Amino acid sequence: MSDVDEIYRAEFRARVMGGRPRSVLEIGAGSGKFLKSVRNDVNRLVGLDPDAEAVDVLQAEGLEAIVGSAESLPYQEGEFDVVAFSYVPHHCSDWNKALSEAMRVARHSVEILDVWFDVSVPDQRVAHDFDRWCKEIDRRGGMVHNDTMTPGLLLAPVLSVPGLTYDYVCRRVQALWALDEVEAKGRSYLEMVGGDAKLAEGLTQILADARRHGLSEEGCMQMTIEINR
Repeated sequence: MSDVDEIYRAEFRARVMGGRPRSVLEIGAGSGKFLKSVRNDVNRLVGLDPDAEAVDVLQAEGLEAIVGSAESLPYQEGEFDVVAFSYVPHHCSDWNKALSEAMRVARHSVEILDVWFDVSVPDQRVAHDFDRWCKEIDRRGGMVHNDTMTPGLLLAPVLSVPGLTYDYVCRRVQALWALDEVEAKGRSYLEMVGGDAKLAEGLTQILADARRHGLSEEGCMQMTIEINR
């Protein structure tokens, strides 16, 4: 985990815990970074993930975790004070259903942390191109790895809800990648697809752009959607 990523995660934890929730559900718990960071601060903490092996590890570490899908949550309406997504929206096969389900089971708010690129800045445009290039290879390997979403696209499933209240911040700490690291990651990804000619051409262009403009670490979007029951 980069220092920049930890800054974003710490800010998100503060956002989630600002209302002192008594119960939190994290959708897409993964290795449990978020869960472990707040495990002593809430009465009920649950992690849900589609990966059974990840859930087994979380359970072995004493965390409440279940195997499940973001698009179909096995909980009652308003069962948790807060439902959180940490870098998960771009991994959801159906974000509309996932957010609608989160809104259903959240009593107070849905909290979202996800990747954001400031494409008005040259080194971020290159970073976004590289991110899309890597995701193309991930998808060929069967991973659900969609493009990053704007605030409008994140909110689209619920914008018709009467009285909806939300706020968000797009944050970015400037940090450039070393070009040799960019190339090493690109080459390793390219090996996964047998050196595909079209993707190799795309990588060559990205590396040329990175030499000209730089390539920086992504920013983040932090969003709170309040529930009005």
